[in-house]
Amino acid sequence: MNNREYFIEKLSNYFKKNNTFGVNILIALDDLKKANKKIGYLEVDKFLLNFINICKTTTQDIDNSIIARMNGSEFCIFLPEYSNKKALSIAKKIQLETELLIKEFNIDNLVNIFIGLYSYTKKENPSTLLAYSDEALTKAQLSIDGIYHKSLHSTDEIMSIKEWEKMINKAISSNSFYFISFKAVDVENKKILHNRLSLSLKSEDNTIYRYNQFMPIVYKLNLVEEFYDNILEMMFKTPDETLKGFICSLRLPYEYLILKNSYTKIQNILDKYNNNLPFSLSIEISDKFASKHIEETIKYKSMFNKHNIQIELYDFEYTNIEYIKKLKPVYIKSDANYLLSIDLSKLSFIKENINTKLIATNVKNKQLLEKLEDREIYLIQGSVTQYL
Repeated sequence: MNNREYFIEKLSNYFKKNNTFGVNILIALDDLKKANKKIGYLEVDKFLLNFINICKTTTQDIDNSIIARMNGSEFCIFLPEYSNKKALSIAKKIQLETELLIKEFNIDNLVNIFIGLYSYTKKENPSTLLAYSDEALTKAQLSIDGIYHKSLHSTDEIMSIKEWEKMINKAISSNSFYFISFKAVDVENKKILHNRLSLSLKSEDNTIYRYNQFMPIVYKLNLVEEFYDNILEMMFKTPDETLKGFICSLRLPYEYLILKNSYTKIQNILDKYNNNLPFSLSIEISDKFASKHIEETIKYKSMFNKHNIQIELYDFEYTNIEYIKKLKPVYIKSDANYLLSIDLSKLSFIKENINTKLIATNVKNKQLLEKLEDREIYLIQGSVTQYL
C-alpha cells in the first residue's frame, strides 16, 4: 500500500500540471489496537487487506485517483475532477461495505469507520489540502453518521492573492488580529495546564478568518516577519485582559526565529514593555529549530527567562534528545499519532531521561485519548478537550 510520502509526492506532481477541482477523502479506522488484542495481528492484517480492496474497487474507474495509507489507521483517497455528489456516494459505499466487513471479522464493538471529505476548486498545496481534510475527519468523528463533507472554499478561492495581500497588510497595520485560546489538559488529574494561543483575523466587513485560512497566504507573500513582529508588539502593548491570571503559550515558527533580526526585535519588545502581561507566558519553539540551532535556542531561552517567560518544544520527534537536557523546556509537545507509533522502549526512554512533561497534541477523539492513556500519556491538547 502506498504511504504518506508517496501520496504527497503524487499530489504535488498532479497540481504542478493541473489547476482543477475535485475531492479528497480521509478515512480513519478506530480502534485497531483493541482489534489486535481480540483477534490477533494476522486477522487484523487480513481485515485491512479487505478494506484496502474495498477502496481500490470502489475507485478503480476514476482517472488519476490516488490511494495511500497515511499512518497506521488513516487512509487517503484523492479524486481529481470528481463531483461532490459522486464523491459522497463513494464515501457512503466504502462506509457501508467496511461496516459489513467489521461485523464479518467480529470487531464491530471495537472498530469504527469515520470519513472526512474536503472539496477543493483550485490548485492546492498538499499541506493545505490535508489540513482541511483532517479538519473534515475530525468533524466526522464527532458526528452521528460518521461522515462529514467540508465544502468550505480553499483560501485561494475565497479571494485572489492580491485581495488577500491587501487585507493582510491592512490587518497588520491596524492590529485586526486577535487571540483565541485552546486548552491543554491533564486528564488524569482533571485540570487545565494552560491555554495555547492561536490567532484569528477580522476583516473590515467583520468576516472572521482563522489561522489556518490566512497563514498559508502569509507564508506565500513572505510576510512572516511583519506578521509576527506585529503580533508580539500587540500582545505586550495591549494585552488581552480576558486572559488575566491564566497560563498561556504562543508558538513562534521556525520561519520567524531563523530570521536575522528576530532575536533583537523580540528583545526590544520585551525590554520596552517590561513584563506588561496580565497572564503567564511560555513560548513554543519547534524541535526542528531547537535541534538544529541549539546555541541560538539557549540564547532565546536566557532572554525569555529574564522576563519570566518559559519555553516549550513542539513537533517533537525522537532523534537527538541530548540537547533537550541542556534546554530544559517546561513542556514537550508531540503529535498523538507519532507518540502512538513509536516503540514503547523509546517512549519510556524519553520519560526516564528527560525531566520534562510530555503533551500529546492533535487529540481529536476519545478513542485516540484511550490509546494514549494505555501508554500512560495523560497530558493532551486537541479538539477532544472541549468534551472533557
